[in-house]
Amino acid sequence: MDRYVITTESYIYADSEEKAKSLAKYVQGVQRHRYDNQCYVTKLQSAPFGRMGSDKNLIEGEIL
Repeated sequence: MDRYVITTESYIYADSEEKAKSLAKYVQGVQRHRYDNQCYVTKLQSAPFGRMGSDKNLIEGEIL
């Protein structure tokens, strides 16, 4: 069986940067547990409604 890498993007809603990081970590954990797929969150950016996303990676250099 061949192995493939998928890249996805999702919007999440949170009251603060810390809560967004926590939710991203939770989503990562669910993916790892459910599919045993070594899921990693590599980028978390602010994306206010009606504007383009920020270029700043909120988890740069962090491990969730």
